[in-house]
Amino acid sequence: MPEVMLRPAEIADAGVIARIQLASWRATYGQLNPAMVEGLDLDRTSENWAQAAVDATHRLRLAEYDGTTVGYAFSGSASGEADGVGELDAIYLLPSAQGLGIGRLLVEDALTGLADAGNTECVLWVADQNIKARGFYHYLGFRPDTGRDIWRGLPVGRYRRLLRGRGFPR
Repeated sequence: MPEVMLRPAEIADAGVIARIQLASWRATYGQLNPAMVEGLDLDRTSENWAQAAVDATHRLRLAEYDGTTVGYAFSGSASGEADGVGELDAIYLLPSAQGLGIGRLLVEDALTGLADAGNTECVLWVADQNIKARGFYHYLGFRPDTGRDIWRGLPVGRYRRLLRGRGFPR
């Protein structure tokens, strides 16, 4: 069975992260908001991820499956929230890597990092029409709250869950 390894992202990984984002967005949002996917500039996105790789206020981790980078998670302090609330800002996998448990490992790792940083709660935002992601987060213990917004033209809802110490509590 191929091995999954999680590791911190480096500046040199920025292009790979941008390509994973684009592939995932095409699969997830291509039909929901085609303009969003068409408007993704790979060079600019790579530059943004290069900056994120050295951002001390956030955690950017990669998942490698059988030696190939297939996904990432980006987490840190939640803007507009009380102290002690972290946010899972982004988690994306190549479509071919979905359903293998890698996303769960990335979320567990992000939650552990948030808890280790002193957070007691985690929030995330998910598009209303992304039924698959909503089910995934529900399975991992997240529940919708009253937070609502529009992200890139899509209605989104905020989900949250408590963090109980180190590791991934159920």
